[in-house]
Amino acid sequence: MQTILLVSVIIIILLIGLGMLIYFLIPKQGEQQQVKDEIEEHFVTDEQYSNERVTVVDVQFKGYNGNFTYAVMQQEIRKGQYVLVLTQDGIRCAKVITDPKSIKTNQLSFPPFLLQTIICVADEADLEYYN
Repeated sequence: MQTILLVSVIIIILLIGLGMLIYFLIPKQGEQQQVKDEIEEHFVTDEQYSNERVTVVDVQFKGYNGNFTYAVMQQEIRKGQYVLVLTQDGIRCAKVITDPKSIKTNQLSFPPFLLQTIICVADEADLEYYN
């Protein structure tokens, strides 16, 4: 008899706890819009990305097929120059194969936060070191 009473009390306590948890975790109707507004304030949405623009160039690494897109922060970068860029293998020297172009971030084939930037234009010492 005592075990049945103990189990009943435990079940009642668990049900009360579950009810309180649901009450405090599920937002009420008026709070749902407020929560949605707060989320939109703190996170970048697709509409914000669609209006942002970034200047990019394609580069090619010696010994690799394919082009890689990098963001341009300096205005003096032109097609045919050699630049230093950060890759997964460290800093590498690459040749710029396109003129800088300004595109919308939603036109990139990958998320904008993954876009790496060019470090600088390579000088003679860099070209000797990386070749």
